[in-house]
Amino acid sequence: MTQRLLIRRAGLADVTALWAIEKASFPSPWSRWSFLAELGHGNSHTLVAGPSPPHPWQTWGYIIFWVVLDEMHILNLAVHPEHRRRGLARRLLAEGLDQARTLGAELAWLEVRPSNLSALALYESFGFKTVGRRPRYYDDTQEDALLLTLDWSEAGNNSGEGEERPA
Repeated sequence: MTQRLLIRRAGLADVTALWAIEKASFPSPWSRWSFLAELGHGNSHTLVAGPSPPHPWQTWGYIIFWVVLDEMHILNLAVHPEHRRRGLARRLLAEGLDQARTLGAELAWLEVRPSNLSALALYESFGFKTVGRRPRYYDDTQEDALLLTLDWSEAGNNSGEGEERPA
């Protein structure tokens, strides 16, 4: 059965689910306290995705980003392994980008592992371009990070998002 997707702002009740997705998604996961700190930070925005009512809430994925002046910095984007390959990351990224633009962002940027090919493909589909490299950025493997940016003045209205679909 296909369920509709709801994206909403995260709250304290979501921290345990966020942390579980984080641990299942990354070799060096953020701590539970990192999520709590983001929820309390004035520039930080955490969005969660899950089933629309009347279905009981489950957190399937999240995006965390900051908006400072005219810049969006995407800190984290993850989808629970059981819910991947359904367009959830695409929908979360599109919603995050839309909210950041509404808040005045003109440029978005993020760091990503060069080995994370699925994430790179997603970001490139939205118009992100590689503009730099941060050597030995990731402590766990000493892997470099690619620095990607999306400048809306150059990208036009490309949101990478097609028609709304069920999750």
